[in-house]
This record gives sequence, structure tokens and C-alpha cells, in this order.
Amino acid sequence: MPIEGTHTWCLPMLHMNCTPLRAVGVLHLLVLIGMLSLYGCSAKEKPTTPEEYLRLGNQQLDRKRQQQARKYYHQLLENFPDSAYKAEAQFNIAESLYNEGNYLEARFEYEKFLQLHPVHSLASRAQFQLGMCSLKQMLSYDRDQTHTHQALQAFRLLRRQYPQDPLVPVAEAHIRMLRERLAERELYVARFYYKKKAYQAAIGRLLNLIQVYPTTPALDEALYMLADSYRAEENYVKAQRALRLLVDRFPESTYVSRARTQLRRLPNTGIALQ
Repeated sequence: MPIEGTHTWCLPMLHMNCTPLRAVGVLHLLVLIGMLSLYGCSAKEKPTTPEEYLRLGNQQLDRKRQQQARKYYHQLLENFPDSAYKAEAQFNIAESLYNEGNYLEARFEYEKFLQLHPVHSLASRAQFQLGMCSLKQMLSYDRDQTHTHQALQAFRLLRRQYPQDPLVPVAEAHIRMLRERLAERELYVARFYYKKKAYQAAIGRLLNLIQVYPTTPALDEALYMLADSYRAEENYVKAQRALRLLVDRFPESTYVSRARTQLRRLPNTGIALQ
């Protein structure tokens, strides 16, 4: 029998034959559990030491919650400006932006870190990441190469300032790739001028390509265009020298047969064909 003055309902999750008093007791228990749960969440969201801010920020960073991680790092920097953990927080702000693909802001934060903490153990990593920010924004060789030059400069600075750092071999590989990209760009522009018969402009680009990027795979093509540009400008001595270099250095090149033909057709310059 229900007790007078009480409701005869039960919680939905309780068995249908439960008593009202038991339902009320369970309800109080659930409320208490909810309060404890909220208290626990509140405690987690309100760290009191720089160590706690850093730890919670790192947890969010590991979980790929970049904005939440930055919130903890910024609070650490604001609340504990003299903390020994501020350098790591500053670096991880940059890391979180990099992880989001926000390379422009990440680059700014890495630069700020290096300005504030130039001798920190993470400085070499920050320098490497500067290069990576620019590398990630690099455009194809037929477009502006500002980011390519920036990345190359950053990796070279890493190699010079931290020659023993484990990241140097990785930076070296990036340097080779970046130089190949710049060589492709130089060849692309040289071809443009050559096809337009703007031979003086083509010669300038080709000479720069040959001198600055002497290991480019397209060096044989560059030598042939250089020789042909000299020939068009009636500078037969330089044309013959370029062709002679092409024949000697790249005997297997597809341009060799054309180079030999050009050598035979050039006026006598005193350079013998062997």
C-alpha cells in the first residue's frame, strides 16, 4: 500500500513494483553521483599550478584537440609568466597551430619561441619547424617560389647552428629537394625566354642554372639551349664551348646528336671536335 501523502510513481529505470520511498532514495543517490561527477570535471578544468596547465595542455595536444590545448598553454603563460614551463608552453602553441595546418601563424609562434628562448633544448626543433612551415606552403615550380627560398634558408640555418642535431640529415634531404625545385623553376623561366627567342634573357637564366645548380638532371638540356642561344646571338665561340661541354659530360644524352650536328655547322672557331 502506498504511504498516504506520497506519489505512487517510480523512476523509469526502476522495476515497476518498486516502492515510492525506494525510488526517492535512488533519485537522491543519482543526484549525489551527478554532483560528484560535476565536481570532478570542475576540478579538472581549473588547474592551479603551471605543471597542471602544461600536463592538461599536453593531454589535449596528444588527443589532437589543438584549440583546447592552446587554451591551457595560454593560461599558463598568462598566470605564470615566470614559470620554468613557459618555454615548452610557447613551443607547443606553435606545434598545435602546425598540426592544424595553420602554417602562417605557426611560423610566427616558432619565431617568437626562438627570440625568447634561443638556447632552449627545443630551439633546434623550432628552427626545423620553421623550415617545415614554409615547405608546406611551397608552390609548384611554375609559380612564386618565396616559400621555397624561405624553407631553404631555414634548413640551412639549422645545419649551420646545430650541426650535430639529429634533425640535420632530414634537413639535408629537404635542402636537396628544395634546390631541385628552384632549379626546375630556373629552367622553366629559361625555356620560356628561349621559346620566345628572347635569347639574352634565356642566356642569363641558363648561366645561373648551370652555375648555381650544376647537379640538376636537366643540365644537358640547359647546355644545349645555352649553346643555341649563343649561336642565335652569333657568339659562336661560346656556342661551341657549350656544345663541347655537353658532348664531353653527357655522352648518353639525347641532345648529343643535335650538339654534334650544331658543332659541324658552326663557323670555324679553332675548337676541334674529337
